[in-house]
Amino acid sequence: MKNTIAILAFFFIASLGVFAQKTKDMIAKVDYKGHIHYEKKQIGSITAKGGFDKSGKPMTMVNSNGNIVDANGKEIGKAPKNGTFVYYNNGVEEKYTIGKASHTGMCEVKNAKGEVVMLLHNNYKQQAACAVHCLYENHCMPSDKMAEHKY
Repeated sequence: MKNTIAILAFFFIASLGVFAQKTKDMIAKVDYKGHIHYEKKQIGSITAKGGFDKSGKPMTMVNSNGNIVDANGKEIGKAPKNGTFVYYNNGVEEKYTIGKASHTGMCEVKNAKGEVVMLLHNNYKQQAACAVHCLYENHCMPSDKMAEHKY
């Protein structure tokens, strides 16, 4: 009987680790090279010049006024100030907060509801709205998790 309980406890603990890994993979990440990953696939990248899709086509840039503009020049957000930035989604202003960097250099990006929507390397805080735009375009934001990707 003790062995059965021990085996069941082992499987329960092991399954928690697998679930945690799957949940961790569901969060988008911008690594130290500026690659935007979601579910272990690179969906785009960001540089000091802006955001690019996975084929390297420009999607966004930060203009001289600190605004994020899409490839057509339409304003889609504002670069971070004091750890916050704004992204415009279908005419609605969405506010995001960038947390402090951990020992790995990664920062949590949270939406207004407090949900972590992305892990962002500290080097790319100014381009955070560019990364969020890429996540929307690829349907990787929390409200879009069930949508199909544009791979």
